[in-house]
Amino acid sequence: MGEWIETFKGAVLASEYDSESHMNSQIYVARFDQATWFLLSSIGITPRSMKRAGRRIAVVRQSYQFLKELKGGELVLVQSGFVAVGRKFFRFLHRMLDAETGQLVATSDSTAVEASLVTGKSAALPSAQRKLAEGRLVTANVAESSGLS
Repeated sequence: MGEWIETFKGAVLASEYDSESHMNSQIYVARFDQATWFLLSSIGITPRSMKRAGRRIAVVRQSYQFLKELKGGELVLVQSGFVAVGRKFFRFLHRMLDAETGQLVATSDSTAVEASLVTGKSAALPSAQRKLAEGRLVTANVAESSGLS
């Protein structure tokens, strides 16, 4: 199995939190989206390479779990990995951590495909990308990762 890779690092900025100093939910989603591109780049998928191939990434399923609210000024770390790779899809997880305490604060679980810009239909993943993603497979113990153990 592969190791979780760091795909985002930052701080909760003043423009990203509400009147109670809690990070807005749209920022959690934006951070996970940014992390997705760094995870995909680790297997050779970038916006530029997708454009050259006449493809796009289409997320077909996504779910979030929010466990703890981040507050203004706190440091954030996102780690990511693939949990399943098929002929035409990949499923990946992101785990957002409080960078100072290591506490899990949120997760994102997504399934995506590569789709043709011409037809809009999903396409088989190139074997090189599939092999690289398989090398980044991780296991996620839900009880352990959510602090429930």
